[in-house]
Amino acid sequence: MKKRARKKTVYFKPIHFLLLLAVDAVILAGVIIPQRTNRENAQLLLEQKRSELNAIKIEYEREQANLDYMQTDEYKLQQGSVRYGWHYTDDSIILDEDDASLAGGSQ
Repeated sequence: MKKRARKKTVYFKPIHFLLLLAVDAVILAGVIIPQRTNRENAQLLLEQKRSELNAIKIEYEREQANLDYMQTDEYKLQQGSVRYGWHYTDDSIILDEDDASLAGGSQ
């Protein structure tokens, strides 16, 4: 009679489990650390772009307010006085030492 060969049972030793955990930890560290660095760089870039966008929005609002002011009569009268020396007859004109109008025009 032939003796039956004993089947070997698969035995998972604790050292194998620890080695598997160590390999997993190394692989995860290799993935997580670069991702964290990339995420930090992306966050810094995002903050920089947001600050640039806020600066552009502020500049746009300032220019929009300037355009709105340029449509007023006050601005038109100021520019007429400064650029062309136009004044109302009852305006008092103050001259500096060089006899030039402080408004920018000459008399």
